[in-house]
Amino acid sequence: MMYPVRGTEGSTVLCVNKMEADLTGFNIDAPRWDQRTFLGRVKHFLNITDPRTVFVSEQELDWAKVMVEKSRMGVVPPGTQVEQLLYAKKLYDSAFHPDTGEKMNVIGRMSFQLPGGMIITGFMLQFYRTMPAVIFWQWVNQSFNALVNYTNRNAASTISVRKHRPWWAAGCPLPLWLRLTVSISP
Repeated sequence: MMYPVRGTEGSTVLCVNKMEADLTGFNIDAPRWDQRTFLGRVKHFLNITDPRTVFVSEQELDWAKVMVEKSRMGVVPPGTQVEQLLYAKKLYDSAFHPDTGEKMNVIGRMSFQLPGGMIITGFMLQFYRTMPAVIFWQWVNQSFNALVNYTNRNAASTISVRKHRPWWAAGCPLPLWLRLTVSISP
């Protein structure tokens, strides 16, 4: 049985079985799914934001980076399977910044956005009765969002922390104003 895998320029690399693969022409940077379609873009996004990648060890992330870099150079270790390269690419895309190549903070990764946001939202819904609790959890939420945005920023263009502060600070008063308005309205 042959297993098709997208290669360079839309070409297909055929994997004879799951243990052997012809990796000639395999381009690790080529999109795995057709990015011209909505479904292809959704599959790509779900792949790199998979929350399970948060629990991968540092060793495995370092292995993924080495595998992706070797594949880019055309030097793939003998016996490497296509599935291994695709998994390495998934880990690399989810944990390393696309502009700098540096490992991103775990809490700031897009793969942590779902579990982190759910935890914070749960606390915001649970502790809404007092003003100090609302202020604290709005601050936690705003700080989390600022960290995610900073971690996933466009590193090619420079922006100072001083430019980030006003937007971070402006995120807390609106929910507090809404809380006050809704609580006093009849």
